[in-house]
Amino acid sequence: VNDKLDYKSQKTTKKIRKTLPKSFFQMTDEMNLKDIWRERNMDKKQYTFYSSRHASWPRIDMIWISTELLFSIQDIEIGTSTWADHNPIMVVWKGQKKNRNGL
Repeated sequence: VNDKLDYKSQKTTKKIRKTLPKSFFQMTDEMNLKDIWRERNMDKKQYTFYSSRHASWPRIDMIWISTELLFSIQDIEIGTSTWADHNPIMVVWKGQKKNRNGL
């Protein structure tokens, strides 16, 4: 989570934005979780939500996975939405061959 990259506002006030609690970041450290989109897009500004009330664009929708699974993600991207206030996040997992039972 990067406050400078994951948030954009048209308002000029210096109001403090809500941030995730310390306990969340402690949990991600303890469980070895990574925000996969940010890992793959270190400097990119792209948002998943538009708030007309606050005239702001935050990236509030995220996919967190363990570092052991990072290699299994082929692609991740934030899509565009024409009818909702949230943008979809698409994840493509690397394929695995199915056995004869289809599992």
